[in-house]
Order: sequence, then structure tokens, then C-alpha cells
Amino acid sequence: MKRKYPKKRKKMQIEKDLFAKAILFLEDGSFYEGISIGSSGETFGEIICETSETGYQEIITNPSSKGKIICFTYSEIGNYGVNKDDEESDNIHACGIIAKQISKVTSNWRAQKSFIDYLKENKIVAIEEIDTRKLFKHIKKNGEMKGVISTIDFNIISLKDKLKKFIDNYNDNFSEIVSTKKEYKWVDKLKPLDVFEKEKLYLKITNNKENLKVVVIDCGIKRSFLQMLASSNFSITVVPVNTKAEKILEYDPDGIVISNGPSRPEKLDFLINEVKKLLGKKPLLGIELGHLILARALSLNIYKMNCGHHGMNHSVKNLENNTVEVVCQSHSYAVEQKSLKNSQHKINISHINLNDNTIEGIDCPEIKLFSIQYYPLARPGAHDAPFVINKFIDYIKKNKEAK
Repeated sequence: MKRKYPKKRKKMQIEKDLFAKAILFLEDGSFYEGISIGSSGETFGEIICETSETGYQEIITNPSSKGKIICFTYSEIGNYGVNKDDEESDNIHACGIIAKQISKVTSNWRAQKSFIDYLKENKIVAIEEIDTRKLFKHIKKNGEMKGVISTIDFNIISLKDKLKKFIDNYNDNFSEIVSTKKEYKWVDKLKPLDVFEKEKLYLKITNNKENLKVVVIDCGIKRSFLQMLASSNFSITVVPVNTKAEKILEYDPDGIVISNGPSRPEKLDFLINEVKKLLGKKPLLGIELGHLILARALSLNIYKMNCGHHGMNHSVKNLENNTVEVVCQSHSYAVEQKSLKNSQHKINISHINLNDNTIEGIDCPEIKLFSIQYYPLARPGAHDAPFVINKFIDYIKKNKEAK
């Protein structure tokens, strides 16, 4: 087959776009010069370093990425393009992209467009030709910080003033922004592609034989997690992050899930107070931010990590069955272990991170509460989802039997 080349004028425009200058300026005064690869303009946010080799589309459309500039540490991203079915929400929530290289070639049978076109269409500012490993080491040493990517202003003094103004007015209560504004019943409207069919088949090993009702408090829920719950035979009602405990109990759910999300735990005191009213009333499952919310509701302390966990390749030990899981994480806060004695309930540590021994999961059988600091996945190749879902189902069954 004869290869078709783009018209000369279009090719020249592409080359012009690829070599437009861009700069990344950090709040500690350090800066990195690179090439603009997305939309022209400026973007401000908190920089996090994402170590995943794949899943870039899922990461930037995850509502937990709201307000974040994502630095992809892997050497090249974008090579397999994007498609509508892999989005974790209806929007790109990341406000900027940092990469060593974004592929100019798209090669995948599922691709509907290139990653570069996807960024430009959604007006996402992105910079490449950055030594992302060097940037990661800098942030790991000095802590996560805010920054600005600009393709229109390269004056360091000007960027410093703009970034200071941004930091002074920074409000990261993003969960209220990304959460649903009204309750709804979850119905999977996506075309059942092979990858989702495999996920559903895999989750059939869960032990839910009856249709259980669950209410999900949406702090910034990932679409794939709702799909997993649905494939495990749950009937799902999703409610806004500011829903009162009394309203949630009116649904008479068999269990309650507190989802992932982008906010800092201390920004969600209103939700923590409502969750306190739910303790012991219904089985509770917390995912990522939901884990931290439940911890605070149990009077545990939360601290900001110097450099958080962001990636698909974090090793976590399950202390209940003495196995190791390689999991997907995106968090910058953790539960303070010595604060476990603060709670009036007996709390067990169910999971720990093998890299830094931070708490990755807590379990409170007394009130049928369980939470994890990572995203349970059934694909690709992960084995943590059935354990998480089954444990939640077991607590629901025990609660029903106790009535």
C-alpha cells in the first residue's frame, strides 16, 4: 500500500508548532526550558510526578487530577493515541502536561485521534523536551510544589510574580467542582469493548450473587470504578459530595462507598462530619481520598507526604493474606500510624507500602469499615479488585445477617 504523506503546508504547520518555545517555572525559583506540544498559553497548578508507562488518557481524565500539572516520567507517552472509551470522565481534569517526549506517531487499532490533537482540542498546555527524571528527583528531594507552564511569557521575574499571585489565591477544594451536582443511577452507556468484557468476566469471581444496593459519595469518582461495581452486581446510586448523612440513609443502601477525588482532606470537614454520622450504620468502603475521609472520621491524623505516590507500579503488602499487590495510586497524603490509638474503635492496618511503610489500608471489623489508599483494578493483570470488592460484600452480608 502506498503511504500517504500530509500536504506540504500542513506538514510545515506541524513543524512550526512542534518547535514553539515553552518554559516550566516552579515556586522554588527553578525553571526548565522546553518545547510547546499542546495548546498555546499559560497554566498554573500543583506538579505531581506520574511514573506510569501507560494509561496517560485515564490519568488526565481522572477527576483526581483536577488542578494538577502532570509530569510523566516515562521517556515517551502518546504513542497509542486516545479513544473515547478509555476516558475516566467527560473532561480532561489535569491543567497541564510535562513530558520528555510525546509521540508524533499514533499506532493502535483503537485510536480515534492522536494524543497531541487531543490536548490541543481540549486547550491543554503541554511542554516536552524536559528531563523528567531530573525534575522528579528535584521534587522528591524538595517536596511537591506548584508551578506554571507558559508558551507566551519567558520572563522569569514576570512568571515568579504570576505564580506567587496564584499561590496566594489558591483554593484546592476541587471535589465540590468535579462532583456530580445531582444524584443519579449509574448506567454504563459505553460500548462493551473487549477490554470491559474481560474485566466483567474477571470480576465474576466476586461472591455477590444478589443485587445489592450501594450509595457512592462522589468526591471525584473514576468511571472505571463504577463499572467495576456494576460488573459485581451492585445497583449504584451516585450522590454529590455535599449530601447529608440523613439523605444517604433514606436510600436504605446495603453499603456506602466514599470515592477518590482531588481535594485535600482538611478541605472536606463538612463531609467528614457527615461520615461520622454513618459510622456503624452501614458498611463503609473508602477508596483513595475516601480512605483519608474515613480515617479522619475515626479521629486519625493525616499528614502531607514530601513526595506522594503517583503511578501504576507501587508495591503494597496485604497484611491480611500476606501477599504483595502492585497497585495504581495517586495521593499526596497518608494516615499517621501513631494516631491509630486516637480512635475509640479498634483499627487494624490492612495494607502497607513496601517502599516507605506508609499505611495503604485500614480495617475496622467492629463497625464493618474498610478503606484502601489505592485504586482497585481488574485490568491489566491486576489482582486487587476482587479482594477489595469481596471484603466489602462480606461486610454487607454480615450486616444483613446481624439484623
